[in-house]
Amino acid sequence: MPTTSSARRTLLLGLSSAALMAGCSGIPLRSLPRLARLSKQLLDADPAEFGIAVQLDVRMAPPPQAHPWLLLKLTPRKAGSFDPVDARLPLRAGPPTGGLQGLDPAPRGRRWLIYSLPPETQAELRRVQAQIRQARPSPGEDRGGSLSIGIEQNDLATAMADPALVNTPWQTWVQTHRSEGFFMLWEGTPAQLLAQARTAPPTPR
Repeated sequence: MPTTSSARRTLLLGLSSAALMAGCSGIPLRSLPRLARLSKQLLDADPAEFGIAVQLDVRMAPPPQAHPWLLLKLTPRKAGSFDPVDARLPLRAGPPTGGLQGLDPAPRGRRWLIYSLPPETQAELRRVQAQIRQARPSPGEDRGGSLSIGIEQNDLATAMADPALVNTPWQTWVQTHRSEGFFMLWEGTPAQLLAQARTAPPTPR
């Protein structure tokens, strides 16, 4: 999740840890089947269809400069076998291509914040997708690595850190393909996001 200028929190640290995190981190158990396919889906996705939706208290309104980030990190198992990837891609307010399938109207007193990748970030994601595909090992090759995918949203939580609202519900939903729509990735409170941010390592700016 994002930071202001210091902390970083990643919702999904890696597919291998998704099941472990489900019981304690706010990742719903019903989302695990979608999480298990997330890395492949993201590599095959049209960046214009990628979107993030945050449901929160209607009294919370982020300033324009606060937004989520998409994090992609590919680390080679064998150093030097391919160039590593460490991408931090900004999202901007606005719906992804194809609308908002899978999102019900927000309940009374709640609202949705919708984010998608702007054109320049879509181009960067395409470049990253191609770089990750090239790193896939061919039969007989001694290479490979670990891919981590995350959504950083500390910027949002920090920008709206009203003490009266920090314990209200917060949900984060994600879409990779418009044909499948959004699914819930995380649920908790702004206070939990801020606590995670305080204990996370610094993020370079």
